[in-house]
Amino acid sequence: MKLLRFGETDGNSSLRTINSRLHIHKELAADLGLLVKGRSMPQLDPDVVTLVEDWTIEKYVCPMLVGRFRDPREPGGLPADWLSFSTPLELISVEAKAARSLTQWYRLGEPSPLAKDAVDIWSFPDGC
Repeated sequence: MKLLRFGETDGNSSLRTINSRLHIHKELAADLGLLVKGRSMPQLDPDVVTLVEDWTIEKYVCPMLVGRFRDPREPGGLPADWLSFSTPLELISVEAKAARSLTQWYRLGEPSPLAKDAVDIWSFPDGC
């Protein structure tokens, strides 16, 4: 995701691009609101939601899901040994096998051996 720019002499993001980002954030906020209200994870449709196998969370400036992404809408997809990255993660439920980035939901398949430690590094159980 690119950094938005506004109020510069040149190189500003278009209002259309800014509005698109606003829409993405509203979708994330709506999903998080449903989690709070329903106190449960949503049912993720395996025919639509990307599955990530051998997943972990990388230690960059922000948490990102890394693994072998399989989009059910693109059956040819990437080679089986190809690792990909998500946009920054906002939410993960290892038990519900689901994660939410800024832009979409993911179904979590089998974790990599590094996953538990990576989740612990980025987790704040006390809510802070």
